[in-house]
Amino acid sequence: MKNQNQKNVLLHCVDYLRWGLLFGICFVFSNVHAQNQVITGTVVDDTGLPLGGVNILIEGTTIGTQTDFDGNYTINAIPGQKLRFSFVGMKSVTVAVANQDTIDLAMESDNQLDNVVVIGYGTKKKSDVISSVTRVETEDLVKVATSDIGEMLRGKAAGVQVTLASGAPGGSSTIRIRGQRSITGGNDPIIIADGVRIGSINDINANDIESLEVLKDAAAQAIYGARASNGVILITTKRGKEGRMSVSYNGFSGLQTINRNFDIYSGEEFARLKREAFRTNNGGVYRPDAEIFSTLELESVENGNYINWEDLILRTGQTQNHALSIASGTEKFSIFSSVNYINTRGVIPNSDYSKVGLRLNADQKIRDWLKIGLNTSFQFSGTNNPNNGGVLLNSITTAPLGRVYNDDGSLRWLPGGFEENKNPLIDLKETTNEIRNRNDILNVFVDVMPFEGFKYRLNASRRSWNYKRYSYNTSRSLAGIARNGQGSGSVQFQDNVEWQIENILTYDFSIKERNHFAVTAVQSVSETEYNNFVNEADRIPNDILGIRGLEGAFLNTPSISGNKRGIVSAVGRVEYDYDNTYYVTVSGRADGSTVFGRNNKWAFFPAASVGWNVHRENFMEDLRAVNTMKLRFSYGSVGNEGISPGQSQSTANQRDYVIDGNRVSGYVPGSTLPNPDLKWETSTTFNAAIDLGFFNNRVTSTVEYYNTRTKDLLVAEALDPSSGYTSKLTNIGEIENAGIEVTLNADIIRKEDFKVNLGASFTKNRNKIISLYGEDADGDGREDDDVLNRRFIGYPIGVFYQYKPVGIFQEGENIAGSAQPLALPGDVRLQDTNGDGVINDQDRVITSQAPDWFGTLSVSAEYKGFDMSADIYTVQGIIRNNPFLYGYQEGGSLRGIKNGIKQNYWTPENPGGDFPRPREGNDPANIYFLGLQDASYVRLQNITLGYTLPEEVLTRFGLSNLRIYTTGSNLITLTDFQSFSPERNPNEYPEPVTVVVGLQFGF
Repeated sequence: MKNQNQKNVLLHCVDYLRWGLLFGICFVFSNVHAQNQVITGTVVDDTGLPLGGVNILIEGTTIGTQTDFDGNYTINAIPGQKLRFSFVGMKSVTVAVANQDTIDLAMESDNQLDNVVVIGYGTKKKSDVISSVTRVETEDLVKVATSDIGEMLRGKAAGVQVTLASGAPGGSSTIRIRGQRSITGGNDPIIIADGVRIGSINDINANDIESLEVLKDAAAQAIYGARASNGVILITTKRGKEGRMSVSYNGFSGLQTINRNFDIYSGEEFARLKREAFRTNNGGVYRPDAEIFSTLELESVENGNYINWEDLILRTGQTQNHALSIASGTEKFSIFSSVNYINTRGVIPNSDYSKVGLRLNADQKIRDWLKIGLNTSFQFSGTNNPNNGGVLLNSITTAPLGRVYNDDGSLRWLPGGFEENKNPLIDLKETTNEIRNRNDILNVFVDVMPFEGFKYRLNASRRSWNYKRYSYNTSRSLAGIARNGQGSGSVQFQDNVEWQIENILTYDFSIKERNHFAVTAVQSVSETEYNNFVNEADRIPNDILGIRGLEGAFLNTPSISGNKRGIVSAVGRVEYDYDNTYYVTVSGRADGSTVFGRNNKWAFFPAASVGWNVHRENFMEDLRAVNTMKLRFSYGSVGNEGISPGQSQSTANQRDYVIDGNRVSGYVPGSTLPNPDLKWETSTTFNAAIDLGFFNNRVTSTVEYYNTRTKDLLVAEALDPSSGYTSKLTNIGEIENAGIEVTLNADIIRKEDFKVNLGASFTKNRNKIISLYGEDADGDGREDDDVLNRRFIGYPIGVFYQYKPVGIFQEGENIAGSAQPLALPGDVRLQDTNGDGVINDQDRVITSQAPDWFGTLSVSAEYKGFDMSADIYTVQGIIRNNPFLYGYQEGGSLRGIKNGIKQNYWTPENPGGDFPRPREGNDPANIYFLGLQDASYVRLQNITLGYTLPEEVLTRFGLSNLRIYTTGSNLITLTDFQSFSPERNPNEYPEPVTVVVGLQFGF
């Protein structure tokens, strides 16, 4: 019995073991089954279109995959694991795996891209912005084949006027936001990159830009207070994102030429001009050629061998630009790095530019509430500019008669034998002007986020700029020959160091869901130190050491200067909106600057703005065609401190004396009277705008009106010399800038594989002086104008004030009975403005230098993989002075000595000529007043054609993008202004016509 019981126990144990084994096998099988669970799904965007290339990663592992062209994916995962979906331009999403075998996902657009714009010390949804902020798409910027971001910005934002400063390799542009507001206090906007003020917009590589915003009204600018009166350009550079590592490249290479909108006299035409000039001074009788031409010139006239200086001087330029970036990131750490190389070989020989830029941006999350970040960039550039202005000037004005070379093959100094016409080729070979720049920016920030909605950032930065220039004229240069075969040169060393520390507090919170608040407080301190050393060397005996032989010069003149300036600021801003419908923002900034008088170091700049999303109201529900209607109003002030340190203080001039045979130095009072009451210029702006969107926002438009009053202008006031001083920097007067800006954007066709977009912008700005010195010396009840400095009440800051030419006197006219009784047939007739029969100061005419309006028309299209875009830019109603129409040195005086821009001049046989009769002895009377010329123009600014490979081809090669393109910039310009460029004089380096072929790819 006992054995039987033992047997039964044993059988039960075997059963338990059998069942345990069975359960174990099932458990293992279930585990194996879970480890190999296959999950599939489709990922689309917020419009329902499939997203290809979405990164899908199992958190805590390196296992991942990507969606295909149709947004489909397959991955093996275990229940309980988490799948993280990430894609550039979309919010990252994490989904927990349960027992499902299908996970479909719709990703939302990333707020840091299309739906959000950057404002001062923060970001906002585009629909919530109530100040005047314009975002420029970065893909539109890089379509322009140039190294100048200012030129890329041309025509891309209403109210922003970009004009050429220099078209030379490595040149830059001048940017004006809503007109000129200051007379002497500076008009350049400040450039903020990643929260750090930088010196130039070209301190950034265009391919590194994530977003670029222009702050145009005081409500947007006021939080930057100091130096923001001329507008603010905010740049945010790219950063690493969570997901797989990505590599992208954008590069192009191409050719450059220049177009000129004028003709110069050919050899035959110049000979005819010279004969006419000598004929006029010879009583209307032609003189023999042998009496008016030199031997070398006569040789050209007789054999027809004329010189084409343009062909000898200009060449086809070359340009290339390569940008490579690498980005990667995890949940804790992200990094973005890039390198950029630019090289341009200019259209003038020996003019060139090269630049290397490096960037490293990194973010490290230490805790959920603590993050540190780093933004760094380094740029090194070199430019050679061998007297380009003089070479271009001489290429136009040197007579085409004579010989370029001597018999031994060397360049002839005076091709025609006349002192006035020197060989422009000489300076191409015998002058150097090398510039070396180094620019570096280091920015470190710490973000502390102790609870939801609250963030403290410590932002510290240092920017340094080092400039070196080496200029040398050999003994064989034009300057060297003029110095009896001795060289000359100069060196300049300049550096600028700026540091800044900011403490930034932001707190976003809501009350009862519909009441949204955002509070910002900033404390900032910055300092800039500038040093400059120049040494001018003259009469260098030999060229053996070149620029390094300056110590051997007979005369060395050193000059040393430097200054330091600082600003301390405190900022506060409160933003409120109710249900994303009604908005109110109030801000204020106090700035203290070291450059002002001791009595007015500080200034306070307040601003307020309100907005109303009308389309969110119930009464708009039936207007289905209207998707967006927002009203915006703002009013506020910003300051300008654009003067040099020490200008509010007394100046002293050095005087040298000899005492007991020794040279000693002393100082005497300078000519500038100190002004301890010197204070900030202040610009106050009212801005009103309406934003509209129709037909599912396929058509959008913005119309803005603004009025800016700038008071306490920083101006050098002339003083009575009997006081012992000649001038005093003071605050006077008031200036008004008022204007209207209109933008329109329309998606003409918006299909998945075919898109056509049309955009247009219009800007009209009126600038006028409201008040100057407040004096009425003549007692006429009207404030006096400043005629000496060409400043007139009710007129723009920049004007011409001169007589107006109205034709040419003809033979047989009653010249003696005219307002110019001493004139001769062929002379310039001036307008008798007041009709008193006398030409005097009362007949002068005021002409504005500002354009009437400017605007852009742009079109873009995409068809499957093909894309096309084009921009047409125009400036209308602008008048410029062209010295090449009248100046002797510029060949415009029709004396037959220098060549110049060809004109239809008057002769007895050509009474219809609109320029005066040539004269050899002196310039034709009143020819100076012919210099004003309409500089309006229409330009095909940019056109791009590209092709992107299909997604299925890219996937096969592991690429995320591959696009080839060709771009033409500045291709056609229609203008009446006679120059290479309607924005520059003919002797100034023009912007080239550029055609490039480029490649973009990423993986």
